[in-house]
Amino acid sequence: MSRYRINPGELRHRITIQKLNNSQNEYGEVSELWEDILNVRAGIYPISGKEFFAAETVNSEISHKVKIRYIEGIMPNMRIKFNNRIFSIESVINFQERNIELQLLCKELI
Repeated sequence: MSRYRINPGELRHRITIQKLNNSQNEYGEVSELWEDILNVRAGIYPISGKEFFAAETVNSEISHKVKIRYIEGIMPNMRIKFNNRIFSIESVINFQERNIELQLLCKELI
């Protein structure tokens, strides 16, 4: 029986996963601050034309697939910072439901 493993060479990018931390000041104004919660290695892949058209039926905004090792607690309301680029996480997929790999479907914010 073969075991599924992630090829470490595919995770060549260092990314930061961020969570929104809303805070309110004494005047009741809400400020949105993104807090770094994890630094991990990842593979970042632009969606190919074929994948884009398949994804279009679900969400035409998806522009990248980000592959990381399984980490519990990653949610679609988080985002990814990669160098000076920001990606909004739109969907989190536990690949093959094995708790080994997460595929994050993202759109790049400009």
